[in-house]
Amino acid sequence: MKKATLIIWVIIFGFMALVIFQNQTFFMTKHSLRLNLGVVNEYHTPEMPIAVVFIFFFFAGLVIAYLFGFLTRFKAKRTTKKLNAAITSHEGEVAELKRELNTLKGLGTPAAGQGAETKADSDAIIELTGDSLVEKSADPPGKSSIDKQETNSAKDSKDKSSKKKS
Repeated sequence: MKKATLIIWVIIFGFMALVIFQNQTFFMTKHSLRLNLGVVNEYHTPEMPIAVVFIFFFFAGLVIAYLFGFLTRFKAKRTTKKLNAAITSHEGEVAELKRELNTLKGLGTPAAGQGAETKADSDAIIELTGDSLVEKSADPPGKSSIDKQETNSAKDSKDKSSKKKS
């Protein structure tokens, strides 16, 4: 983008130099500018080449355009700073909530501010939701772990009796 801007400025200045060079007699003639603001006296500038007046007004236009763009850039930078601050605070909140979620799930270690009681509470929660308790409560009737143990003990007794016969 910076190279493109540089190329555009080179083209603009080159075009201005070409116009001034080809119309040198017009631009080198000296004229005086007059300013009448409704007062008794008029103000006359000293005689100067017209090229100087053109260059002066060209740069005055650049300054005015920069000042109008400056206000827009200032507002954009202020908005960007506010949005970056909001992003930072939201990232902090997300990290805190993730730590809290991991602590509640029992995946992570508790934060330094939490005591041993919290760890003991999380261990109790893990024990309460362990696989053995969940299996017993979630099994449909007729297929509970007790029924499976009875089936396994019956198979074991058959296996023992067949081993004795052989």
